[in-house]
Amino acid sequence: MDLAVHRENRASSTCSRTAGPSDWARPGTEAEAIFAPRIYLADPDPLTRAELVTYLRDKGFDILVAENMQDAPPLVDAVIVAVDGMAPRASLPGWLLRKPAVPTLVLDRPHAFPGRVAPLGFTPDARLGLPVEPRKLVATIRRVLSLARIESVDPREATARRYRFAGWTLDAETRMLSREGVSTPLDPREFEVLRALLTFPRQVLTRQQLIAMVWGAGKDVENRTLDRPITRLRRHLGDDVRFPRLIKTIVGTGYRLDADVEKSA
Repeated sequence: MDLAVHRENRASSTCSRTAGPSDWARPGTEAEAIFAPRIYLADPDPLTRAELVTYLRDKGFDILVAENMQDAPPLVDAVIVAVDGMAPRASLPGWLLRKPAVPTLVLDRPHAFPGRVAPLGFTPDARLGLPVEPRKLVATIRRVLSLARIESVDPREATARRYRFAGWTLDAETRMLSREGVSTPLDPREFEVLRALLTFPRQVLTRQQLIAMVWGAGKDVENRTLDRPITRLRRHLGDDVRFPRLIKTIVGTGYRLDADVEKSA
């Protein structure tokens, strides 16, 4: 069902909230604290705004509502703004044209020419048309938040000395990969690629992200340059090249390490 026809009339849905620390699980409810991503929602249409707030809060997001589109967002994890897809750039609030420093998702309202949208003057992290399929909206929000988290961390600054996963141990000081008393030295590229994957276990890392983490942001490195260290790592780990179980290829995107990782200093 499209979100535009997902009607839930809650009076509390449109109330604004002040910025503050993100919500955490109450003691005793979970083994670990659970972070609720805080999202600033700016939408001049009260009906759509209420639907978005209701749905996203039900999905576990902490929503701050903009009562005025001109109000710049407070400290949040992401921004969602609904606009007329063909609105002139001058009609958009200044804070949006300057592109918020956090992930920004633009929702375009339908107009007379479906499929056409006006340029915003900046590139949002995601842009979807209204009405939007609810699951697609949530998946998009989670994706841009995940990418922002990955891009904000430099694995070279990680303090972990040892990584344990799937029976293997990686020593960050010696660059030795070991299991059951047998150790294999990794070359610098193999080590950096594996450490990046271990830093973000069970998360998809794009080829571009891995290149930035290993070779450095802004370096002109071809995507295929990753093939050699990935192939060699799979051999070191005993992974089947055609059906790898640890370092998996996500077609058209990148790679994911499918293992739980224990890190120690």
